[in-house]
Amino acid sequence: MILIVDSGSTTTEWIFVMDGGETKRFLTPGFNPYYFKDESYLEKLDSQMTGEISFSDVGFIYFYGSGCSSQTNCALVKTSLWEMFPEADIKLNHDLYGAAVALCGDDVGIACILGTGSNSCLWNGKEIVENVPSVGYLLGDEGSGNYLGKLILTEVLLGNAPEELSKHFYEFYDLDFTTTMEKIYKQENPNRFLASISKFASKNISNIWIKEMIKQNFNNFIDRQIVKYTNYENYKISFVGSVAFAFQDILKEVMKSRGLKQGKIIRSPMEELVKYHVKNI
Repeated sequence: MILIVDSGSTTTEWIFVMDGGETKRFLTPGFNPYYFKDESYLEKLDSQMTGEISFSDVGFIYFYGSGCSSQTNCALVKTSLWEMFPEADIKLNHDLYGAAVALCGDDVGIACILGTGSNSCLWNGKEIVENVPSVGYLLGDEGSGNYLGKLILTEVLLGNAPEELSKHFYEFYDLDFTTTMEKIYKQENPNRFLASISKFASKNISNIWIKEMIKQNFNNFIDRQIVKYTNYENYKISFVGSVAFAFQDILKEVMKSRGLKQGKIIRSPMEELVKYHVKNI
């Protein structure tokens, strides 16, 4: 049995592939080792799987995780997984590697993640050959739900957003100026709150101001990430993630206006990753 895991900061998706090809899928809260230092996410998986999966039958784990870019973080994740799956051979890569496999496969291209956070790379068909560093939601994350949330929230708080939209925003989240500031600076996981604002944007997509914020989000991603890659104009640029998928019409419009080659846009890499690993068992 093999286990394929796509772990982001918001959601972790687990797919068990049985020897006969049957699959079982589980969802747990996200786990990014840069932000979380406990193992409660595995306890949540364990509680869902009780009686359904024999942990000792898992022979291979292919784990693609947000934040799995340092030896310390990788060691933390591997240690946690081995406690639950002691017989497993674990292959651990950053979620960007998984995105590149899902989006580009054996072809050359630029692969991008636009979900809660953002990242990108130039893929040569076998490995990542260039990567503009992702510096997280405090310093970057252009193109992501976090960054879109920051763009919208900043203008709402400063009184620069349309008055009716700002009123609707505070009502939508049952907040006011003071409680919003507390949510950002005093409560845990402010990145999740920022990313959740993309849902507000989606519900108000017909608003011209919201559309401009989304365009700005994508243009800033192109300016800070895409144009840094060698000969970026020559490659198809593909996207995976909830923000890219939800706002794909606007994303395609921005890509066309910048003269860039549009590749795939998918919500999740998991379906493509399952096909890839089953094919290569």
